[in-house]
Amino acid sequence: MTLRRTAAAFCSAAATITLLGGIVPQSATAAPAAAPAGSTLSVFAWNVDLGTAVVDWSQNEKASTRTPVIESIVRQHSADVVILDELFNNSSISDINSKLADLYPYRTPVVGGTCSGGGWTGTSGNCSSSPFVINGGTMILSKYPITAQYQHVFSNSTSGTWDYHADKGAALVQVDKGGVKSWVAGTHLQADESDTSTDTTQATRLAQLGEINSWVNGIVGSSAPVLFGGDLNVEYYHGQSRGDYANAQAAVGGVLGSPALDPSQSLTTMDCTVSAWCQYMSGIESFPVDYRDDLDYLGYLNAPGRPTPLALPTVRTDFDPQAGWTAGQLDTNSPSDHYPVEATFQLG
Repeated sequence: MTLRRTAAAFCSAAATITLLGGIVPQSATAAPAAAPAGSTLSVFAWNVDLGTAVVDWSQNEKASTRTPVIESIVRQHSADVVILDELFNNSSISDINSKLADLYPYRTPVVGGTCSGGGWTGTSGNCSSSPFVINGGTMILSKYPITAQYQHVFSNSTSGTWDYHADKGAALVQVDKGGVKSWVAGTHLQADESDTSTDTTQATRLAQLGEINSWVNGIVGSSAPVLFGGDLNVEYYHGQSRGDYANAQAAVGGVLGSPALDPSQSLTTMDCTVSAWCQYMSGIESFPVDYRDDLDYLGYLNAPGRPTPLALPTVRTDFDPQAGWTAGQLDTNSPSDHYPVEATFQLG
C-alpha cells in the first residue's frame, strides 16, 4: 500500500470536473443515546456507478438515463438512511438531491468534494484540493435529522490505480430518529484493478478500515451504536483463500453483514450473470463478463462499552428487475453494476 498523493499528476479528462462542497474541522462531540425498546433504523447502501461527466460522455455510460431509475429504486425501498457510493457525476448529484428531497430532506455533501467549509462538522485524513483529484463519491441521505456529520479522506490508497486520484473516504453522521440518536458510517474502499496485485489492493482496504476504526472511535467513543456499510470491495467468495472477510472484520473492529450469510439468497451484490449493466461495464472496466461476488456490506462497529444492535440483521440484496422479468432473463432495469443492500437494525 502507499499513501495517496495530494497533488497527483493525473492526466485524465476526469480532472476537469469541479469539486463540490467544503469542510471546516471542528472538535467532535457526541451526545449519549439510550435506545428505547422497539427502536429500529433501516439502512440502504448502493454503489450507483455514476462517473464524472467526462467519463460518462467518453464511455457512453448514460448517467442522464440511469439517474432517474436510481432515484425510483431508492424511493421505492424508502429506508431510513441511504448510503450512496460512486456518485461522481455532478449533474446526477444535483438531480438526486432535488428529486429525493421530499423523502430525504437531510443529507451530507459528497465526501472529498472540498477540503474546507461545506457544512461538515469536522474533517480528517488526507483531503486534496488539487484540480487533478476528484471527489470520493460517497454521500449519506436521511429521513431524520442529521445532527452531526464528519468526513474522513483516506491516507492509504494504492498508487497507480484510479482510486489514487480520488478523495475517497467515509462519511459519519449522527441521526436523530424520534429522539433516539445513533451513528451511521458509509464508505467506498480501494477497488481492484487488473494490472495491480489483489494482495496489494486488499492490504490497502485493510489499512483504510483501520483508519475508519480509529476515526470513528475518536468521535463516537461509547456514546451510541455505530452502523456501518457501503461498497467495501472485499470479495466474500473470491477472497476466501486469503481470509479477506475475516480480516476486514478484524481491521474495522466490527461485524460485517452480507447477503452471502443468508443461504436463501442466490443473487450477489455484483452479479454479471443477471445484470445487463454489469455485463456492459465489464467491457469498459475489463473484469470478467460473468463476474459475481458479494462486495457490499452492512453491519456495525464495536468499541468498549458501546451499545450495539440486538443482533446482526439479515442483509438482503434488493432486486428490482424490469416488468415481466422471469428467471433466466437478463435484468435490463438495473442502472448500476452493483445491486443495493438493505437491512433493518434493532437498536433496543
